[in-house]
Amino acid sequence: MALAHPCERVSLMFSAQTAKTAGLLNVGGQIACETPATVLWVLPSLDEASAFNREKLDPMIQNSPAVRQRIKPLASRDNSGSTMLRKIFPGGNIEIVGANSSKGLQMRTKRVVIMDEISEFPFSIGTRGDPVLMAETRTIAWGNLKKIIAASTPGLKGTCRITKRWEEGSAGRYHVPCPHCHTRQALKFANLHWPDGKPELAAYHCDSCGAAIQHAAKRSMLAAGAWVHEHPERLGSHASYALNTLYSPFATWSEMARKREESRDDPQADKVFTQQWLGEAYEAHHDLPSHEVLHRRRDARPQGRIPPGVLFLEGATDVQGNRLEWGVYGFDRHFGQWLVDGGVLEGDPNLRLVWDQMAEIMARDWPDAWGRRWRATSWGIDSGFLSPQVYRFTRRHAGQAEPRVMALDGRAKWGLPAIGTPTIRDVDYDGRKIGVVQLWPVGTWDIKSEVASAMRLTEMGPDETGAWRRGAMRFHEACSANFFQQLCAEACVEIDTRQGTSRREWKKLGPNEQWDLATYTRALARHDTAQFTEVEWDGLSAKRLGPAMAAQPDLASFWAPGIRDVAAPPAAPPPAPEPPLDIVARPGWAEGRAAGWGRATGWGRGAGR
Repeated sequence: MALAHPCERVSLMFSAQTAKTAGLLNVGGQIACETPATVLWVLPSLDEASAFNREKLDPMIQNSPAVRQRIKPLASRDNSGSTMLRKIFPGGNIEIVGANSSKGLQMRTKRVVIMDEISEFPFSIGTRGDPVLMAETRTIAWGNLKKIIAASTPGLKGTCRITKRWEEGSAGRYHVPCPHCHTRQALKFANLHWPDGKPELAAYHCDSCGAAIQHAAKRSMLAAGAWVHEHPERLGSHASYALNTLYSPFATWSEMARKREESRDDPQADKVFTQQWLGEAYEAHHDLPSHEVLHRRRDARPQGRIPPGVLFLEGATDVQGNRLEWGVYGFDRHFGQWLVDGGVLEGDPNLRLVWDQMAEIMARDWPDAWGRRWRATSWGIDSGFLSPQVYRFTRRHAGQAEPRVMALDGRAKWGLPAIGTPTIRDVDYDGRKIGVVQLWPVGTWDIKSEVASAMRLTEMGPDETGAWRRGAMRFHEACSANFFQQLCAEACVEIDTRQGTSRREWKKLGPNEQWDLATYTRALARHDTAQFTEVEWDGLSAKRLGPAMAAQPDLASFWAPGIRDVAAPPAAPPPAPEPPLDIVARPGWAEGRAAGWGRATGWGRGAGR
């Protein structure tokens, strides 16, 4: 019986496809049927609590006759029956709450606390503190009869709750016998081998005899396995277990090899693979490369042209006290990030004139290697400073199709989506409300880690064949040394928490406008393509990259604008309009001095040409 075991704590560090949630559901069903008790079931958020009940708990109840007979039916007029988030049975109940709401974690006494996906829990709920400690406090009255069960796929190394709990417990791993030499061993990904490009040939190699083990042998190996604990003396108080997807009966070894090949050059995919497939905390490599090295990695291409390979553009604006700084980046299918254009609009952002100039820039289009011109898909405006002015400008452009103008709000926290669900903000003018605008939260810390990873690929330069590594950032020749200093102006530092763990936080080291623009445009790129299927990517590639036979003549004109193919001269782009007279170069920026980062080619002028 689940509650008969003497240990007070159980921790499960499981990867995807290992029946983690099914195991927790079995515990809940066993409690309802055999050892009635009060249970607090905690999910990362209220929304996930509702989804868990709808997709997991209710189907388990309805499809398990023994459990269904014990749970009281829903009642709409009194408190005697079950509800969506509270299942009542003789002698106990299961109450489902979200870790993002302190209300659900207070004024309750529970014998059992089950925390699912604990690594996604917030570290604090407003001024109330750690939701994990709040949940565990609900069991104090039960003394050594309490049961606290925590389960999760791992999170980020250094801040991962489930990794810390697994290490504090008995640290069990499942050992299975080799079908050749019968040596028992824990399965680890380093022993899965396959020829490059042929994941279907993946086989596991024994730690002892080195023999190749085919996936077909996994079922019998699992049946003959046993848990081995690094700290067996702790089993009586805190039993902890770890499983990765190599053990999963639902995923093949060749499928795991294929996922590894797909994720090698994509930091975001590598993070998912590490956490969901390897069952390990992800260690993001946050150190930024030297800005001098990045300066030497510039491409010999002009500013203001879309490089071959780019599929879509994203723009962003950073608001300062006496100027607006803007940038446009292009992205390819693998989120390689290419700087296309950028500049500075001098002027007080409290005045409409500077915003009118910003609108002119956003309305621009940029030429690609085939002579076609594109606009940015979306354009984000950082609202962290002078928010009312940003809101008014965004409202003026509400409903604009291309680019879509979005007010952005950076959130300094790990584990947030690139761009989350917007909230509504009032737009005021002269003390009166003139409308509303959507404010979009940006999960900056994870996106900054992606930008850092892309910059490290740039630092490595082309490989031995001359090809750039997939996912690298690329910069045109007009970028000055000061531009790269701003791009490398943050660091991810490690700090100690009150819970006795360490965590990493991004800290500003100096002027960082270019770092922010690279971060916001990448967040927009992730958001705008989040639902893309492979078919949609293929369609966008066909639309943007053009026919192969037409590419070569125009590529010549792209890389060397003075060269023309006599047989098929490309159409000259229309002349750029002259910049407004009140958009001026910021003193010192054209030379790349400390005050700015433009070059004499024109980077840093308000018109960006």
